[in-house]
Formats: sequence, structure tokens, C-alpha cells
Amino acid sequence: MPGSPPTRQRPLPPPNRRRDKPQLSCNPCRRRKVKCDRQQPCRTCSMRGLAMACTYPDAESRPSDREPVTTVQNRIRELESLVHVLMQKAAPKNPPNVTSVPQPETSVSPLDGYPDPGVGANGSSEPSDCGTLTNTPAGVNYVDGAHWTALLDGISELKDCFQDTTDTGSTMRYTIPSQVVPDYGPQPQLLYGRFAHISKGEILSSLPARPVVDRLISKFFNTIDLHPALLHSGQFIRQYEQFWEDTSSAPIMWVGILFAIMSLSILLSLPHTSSEPNSQSSDVESAILLRAYREKVVQCLMLGKYTKGGPHVLQTLILYIAIEHLLHEDSEFGTHILLGVILNIAMRMGYHRDPKNFPVISPFEGEMRRRTWAAIYQANLIFASQMGLPSMLKDHQIDTEEPHNLKDSDFDEDTTELPPARPDSELTAVLYIITRTRVAHLWEEVRDLATDIRRHKYDEILAMDQKVHVHQRRLPPAFRMQPVGQSITDPPHLIMQRIWLQICFLRLQIVLHKKYFMTPTPNERYSYSRNVTLKAAVEIIEYQHMVYDLVKPDALLYDARWKLSSVMNNEFMLATGVLCHYMKQIDAAPQRTVEGISIEDIKKLLIRSLECWQRFAGTSRHARKAIEAIRLVLKSTSTPTSSPTNAEDEFSQIDFQDPLLMDLNFPCSVDGFYSGDDSTTISDPSIESTPFAMSGFLPWNVLKG
Repeated sequence: MPGSPPTRQRPLPPPNRRRDKPQLSCNPCRRRKVKCDRQQPCRTCSMRGLAMACTYPDAESRPSDREPVTTVQNRIRELESLVHVLMQKAAPKNPPNVTSVPQPETSVSPLDGYPDPGVGANGSSEPSDCGTLTNTPAGVNYVDGAHWTALLDGISELKDCFQDTTDTGSTMRYTIPSQVVPDYGPQPQLLYGRFAHISKGEILSSLPARPVVDRLISKFFNTIDLHPALLHSGQFIRQYEQFWEDTSSAPIMWVGILFAIMSLSILLSLPHTSSEPNSQSSDVESAILLRAYREKVVQCLMLGKYTKGGPHVLQTLILYIAIEHLLHEDSEFGTHILLGVILNIAMRMGYHRDPKNFPVISPFEGEMRRRTWAAIYQANLIFASQMGLPSMLKDHQIDTEEPHNLKDSDFDEDTTELPPARPDSELTAVLYIITRTRVAHLWEEVRDLATDIRRHKYDEILAMDQKVHVHQRRLPPAFRMQPVGQSITDPPHLIMQRIWLQICFLRLQIVLHKKYFMTPTPNERYSYSRNVTLKAAVEIIEYQHMVYDLVKPDALLYDARWKLSSVMNNEFMLATGVLCHYMKQIDAAPQRTVEGISIEDIKKLLIRSLECWQRFAGTSRHARKAIEAIRLVLKSTSTPTSSPTNAEDEFSQIDFQDPLLMDLNFPCSVDGFYSGDDSTTISDPSIESTPFAMSGFLPWNVLKG
């Protein structure tokens, strides 16, 4: 048609699309958005061990076709060859973002952190595993060699092999339906200070009616196995009766204990929202009460000037830290810092010294101090292991004896001399505290040996391994593992205690032998360590499957589901890392298989673990890391899974209508969702905070029940 514009050969790009520019960087550098010197191979790829993958786009190709297809097998071979080359060098370099801590007179592989087989500080030629420093968006973090991240970090190097050019994992967002969710605020609240300063009278006025408190007290003493370490049941009942006779005369710290007990009871009473109908309204109301009572605990601590110590201070602090700990699916550094505060207060009050050294302490008070110190000692070790940090306590600075195996009815405030301890064959409420104390002391020895910056001879490792087995055989009869079918008449918390103790001993074996399991080259000398590590990990994963099944609604351990917290999941993460690392090793070197455990069995265990971890994918960043690692290794071996293959499908399984996004554990503040970056969370404006949550005020009729 005359006057019409000429026909264009190709359509114009959208206005918001930037101009196509020629790609001068190699494909790996372009993906990582790092500087490339445009050589073949470039220096960055050479340092990373990606020389084979350093390719450049064809000028004629489309942008979407420019990424190379790198097989996992080639990548593994490349990594293995790099390890061998670097182990022969005298002056290796550290990789970007991950810096292994070198030992004196050793050289460290920049890939895996394994030292050359040279002479160490003590004349040993054993491998060392002393931890890593990781550069994250939040800053530099250190974890010791006994932490599960030491296993998964190596696997994450293979991530690029499974990413295609249209990967949207880093930009994915999830639409959450508008809902009313209580805002728990920054945690732990005691450290961040977001609470109102009120008087003792105002705190007492928020107490519900006595029948409500009675029910919550009963729930606490019949559910949580922590109470024998902190409270003597007979003494507490007497104090409780006095409190209701004259509430204003009660010490503010004792009032803090009362509110902490109510908080924990509510926390443990929340229903299984994804399975129980009509639970949404009760969830929200319970969570609002939980937030209010938790705030009252903090206010009591502040009014009582908790840093000065005194009666009831440690008990209130320990119960408070339990609340903060159980509010998270994952371990949090804030609670570890708070535990450090508790430790210093306890030592200032002399809890790390046995009461027999001080005649001024009565037999009753001395025995309760031993119980409380046992709980603090155990918490210190568990939290340190979760964080991958050294323990804050050393045994040579402590002489507090373990508690006596006594029932609360065996002694009281008027006791002038403690009766003889009952035998370990007699189950009492405090026997579990005693048993865990013994395991904790062994745990401390194992961690000191395994994470020592000095090298130790392999014979020392084997001697400690035997010591672990001896301690396991000495467990009190009540805590020895039995088939679940033969335990149906036992209380759920007792079954969970047996499972946890078994997992503890298996964990100690992994920690002892892990560095020999991870050696980059086969060594027949360490075959025992390799077998022990893998078999212990397999057994822990089997316990994971058992526990996840038994804590479902109407299952045997549903009433003890609260024990499936970040503490137990931390051990499942360690075992998951071992199995994933083993799959990676075998894929590259099939001759390194462990006799008696087939690859197909490992695959089946990982596939089932994938289903377990997906329950927590919406609220746990650690679960997401486990899911990613499992999928990577299964894909590397061409193993199909029945699980969702992308994050969007995975999150579609989560019932976002649940007001607290609970699965098996406890309420989590819905203040952010996974965006592909575990170091940050994304606030969702569709989540509306209740005015009660913002002000800390609750209507009288709600508080009074």
C-alpha cells in the first residue's frame, strides 16, 4: 500500500528489555556474575577447578542456548583431579567464600579443607578437620569440623551442574493468603528489647483464672522432661498454694516461672493444624496468649534485675530460653548467646562448684543446684554442637557432681542429709537428666578430640570409639532401645528419650570418624572409620523415618512430638550430609563402596528423607538445604523421585491457610518465605499483624479463659 511503512524483518523487543549485548565473559563467570579475564580457560575458572567448563558462547547462538551442558560425572572427575593436584602443591590457595583454617606445618586443599599427609603439631600424620569460615551476606561465619555443613558445603559445589539458564530459584516468590497472624517480634525477645516495661501489679493482673493455670501447670509437669532439673514438685506445689493466698507477696522471679510454665504448656498444646479440622481460630488465640505470656516472662526478668542472680533466676531463664528455642524450626545464634548469659550468671552463683564444698548450702538446695547445673551443662553442649562452635565450658573447671537418683518424695526443704541414691535400674523422673549428663560429658570428650586444632593419632580415635561403645552398654535398662512394637505400654516421652540417646551415640561415632570418611583418596587404614560413619548415618536416617511416622496425629508418639525440634533435626541433617557425600564419592569412584550397604538402599533412604524434610520446607531453611542436597545427589545418579522437582511444586503442598504454618512442631512467625537465599527472609505484606500482637495487650475475657 502506498505510503505504508516498510515491513520489519523481526519484531521489536519489549520496551523494558535491555539491548542485547555481546557476551565477552565465559559462561560460568557470567552465571556467577564474577570478573572474567576472557582467557581460555580464564583465571577464575582455573582457580575454581572449572577449566573444562570454561566455555564461551557461539556468536550465532541465542542467549538461551549459550550455557554449556556439563555432565555431573565430568564435574566430579574434575573435582577429584583438582584435589590430587592441589594436595601435591606446597602453597595452595583458598577458594572464594570458603576458607579452611590451616594447621601448623600442613598444607590445606582449597577445595575440601583436607591437609596433606604431613607431620602435624604432635608428630602425627593423621588428617585434620578443623572447621571452615564461610562468607555469607550476613557476614563471615565459622563452624567446626563436626558440623553438618562441612558435608553439605562440598556437595553444593555441584549445584551449577543442575541449574539451567532459566533458573528462577533466586527470584521466586510465594503468594500467601491474607490472614491474621500474631507477631512474635525479633527473637530472643530478652536480647532485642521489644516489650513494654510494666509494674508487678500489671503483670499479675494478666493472670487467667486459677482453673486455667491449674490445667497448664498439670500439662507442664506431665509432658516436659525438663521439670525435674528445675523444680522440686513438692516445693513448687507448696509455693503455688501460697501464691494464690496472696499473689502480691510472691517474688517477681517466681511469677516469671509461672508465666514461663504457662507459655510452654500452650506451646506444647497447639493442635496439628494441617490434619485437625477447625483449628484455625484456636491456633490464633493460643498463639496470641503465648506471645503475651512470653512477654510477661521477659518483664519479670527485667523487673527482677536478672543479671544480679538470686532465687528462681536461673530456673526462669532456662524455661524462657526453652520457649525461644522451641519457637524456631532451626537453631538460632541468638539463643546460643542467651545461653552464654545464663552460663555466666550460673557460674557467678557458684553452680559449677559442687555444693559439698560449701556448708552454707543445705542438702536440699545443693541437690537442686546439681540438677539445674546438669540442665545448663547439657544445653551448652547441644547448642554449641548446633552452632558448630566450641563448648563454653571445660570439665577441668567444674567439679559439680551429677544429681542423685532420687524421687522428689525422698527429700524436701527440711532434709538434713540426703538418702542414698536409688539404683539406675529404678526409673525416676530425674534418671533421664542423670543419664544425659553422663552422655554429655562423653560428648564433650569426643568433640574436643574430633575438633582439636592439633592432630591426633588414629589410635586415639579408635580408643575413644571403644569408650563410646562402653558408655552405650552402660545405659540404664529403662533407656536401652527396644522395638517400638514392644514399647506400646511405655509413655511416649520415654520412647522418645530412648530414641534420642541412641541417636546421640550414633552421632558421636560420626563425629569421631567423619574426617577419615571424607578423605579424598582411599586408604585401607581408615576402612573401619568409613564403615562406622556410613552405618551410623544409615541408622540415624532410619530413626528419622520412624520418628516422623510416629509423631503424626493418632500415632504412638504424637504427644511427644515437641521433642522433634531443631535439636533432633540437627542430627538428621548430619546423617543426611553423610549419605549425600557418600553418594557423591561412589558416583566418582565406585570401588569405594562400603560392604553390606547397597547404593540402592541409600537411594531409598534419601528418597524417603526427602519426603520427611519437605514437611518443614516452608518454615525451615535447614530443611530446604537438605532437600537441595538430596535432589542434587539423586539427580547425579539419575534416580527418579516421586517428590516435586521444583520449589514451586514443593511449596504448593504446604497449606498456607494454616494460621501458623505448623506441621509437627510449634508456631512460627510468618514473617518471611524462602527466596533462594537462606541468609535473608522476605516480608510479606499480605500477612496482617493483629493489633493485640503489636501492643502486647489482650482483652480481659481472653486472658481469663
